[in-house]
This record gives sequence, structure tokens and C-alpha cells, in this order.
Amino acid sequence: MISFLSWKIIDLDIGKCSILTNCWIGYEVNINELTHSKILLWDEIDLYIYHNITENSQSLYGFLDKQEKLLFIEFTKVSWVWWRSALNLLDLWSSNIFNAIKIEDTNFFSQAKWIWKKTAEKVILELKDKDFIKNNLHINSSNIENNIILNDTDKQIKSSLINMWYDSHKIDEVLSRLPKEIKEMWEILQYVIKNIR
Repeated sequence: MISFLSWKIIDLDIGKCSILTNCWIGYEVNINELTHSKILLWDEIDLYIYHNITENSQSLYGFLDKQEKLLFIEFTKVSWVWWRSALNLLDLWSSNIFNAIKIEDTNFFSQAKWIWKKTAEKVILELKDKDFIKNNLHINSSNIENNIILNDTDKQIKSSLINMWYDSHKIDEVLSRLPKEIKEMWEILQYVIKNIR
């Protein structure tokens, strides 16, 4: 079983990338859109791999951290969630996912492609009592209540988005749910534009 791949990105497309290892073997790996956007300018990569083997095929799924890989595995155990849907769910950011499961927010999961309300309810029902989920909850009560203090980067982003005719209150609402792992300005801007309603 392949569990980790590291070295050069030789091809990158939406939904997949090809990695050349230092043994000069290339592997095609399925990835989600969020991972794709993060690695666009990278030449080399380290990916945690979920190696799926069936009677008829083998597939590799790649993740930038172990937590994402474990979340993906948990999602695929839920009936009605297949591998593509599980990757789409990871586009919602893992820290947000844990919080949404905790507060049973079906609308949050319905933002992902091919996830309908019944599927979202099933995801929450089947995952909310799992130890892996409980151990990774990072609920910030001030964020949930949308009481945030904007830092300089957030202020610049908010100013830019207001100039693009986005609503100030909606920008604040999305920034209040900003996952802690997003730090670069371009990532924050991309996240806000993608999640603003």
C-alpha cells in the first residue's frame, strides 16, 4: 500500500496531479480543488496518500496533511458519499468541517458539490460521535458569534472587496469563519470570494 509520496510535480490539472518520485516512477493522484489552488506554483510536494484498491482498479488520493486524509476516510464510510463527494467536502476546510459537525449545520455541508441536505444530515449523524471528530474540534465562540477583530491583512481584504461592490456585513461574516490555517492574503481573498453569499 502507498501511504506517502514526495518529490516533483510533473503534471497538474483540476482534480489530479502527477508526481515523479526520486525512484523515477510517476504516480497520478486525485486531489481536491483546494489542494490544487494551494500547489499551483509549487514544483515539489509531499502528499499523504489514501490507496484505494478494488477488484477492478486502484486509485490514489492525495492530501497535504494527515488530518485531511483521516477526514476523507471518515467521509467515504458514510453511505451516499463517494470519493469525489468526499474530496468536494474537503474544499470547505477541515477546521470549518469539525465546527459544522459540532453545531449540526446541514446548510454548511450543502455548499459542497453533490452534497444535498439528506446527505449532509447523514454526514453529521454518522460522524458527530466519532472520537476523531471530537478530538479535533476547534470552536472559537467569538467566531461563532461573529464578533471578530480584523487585523491589518483582513482590513486590506475587506477594503478591496468593498471596492468590488461586495457587502461589508457579508465580508465580516465570512472572515469570522476563516480557518486558522489560511494565512496568506491571496488565500484569504480567494476563500472570502468563494464563500460570500
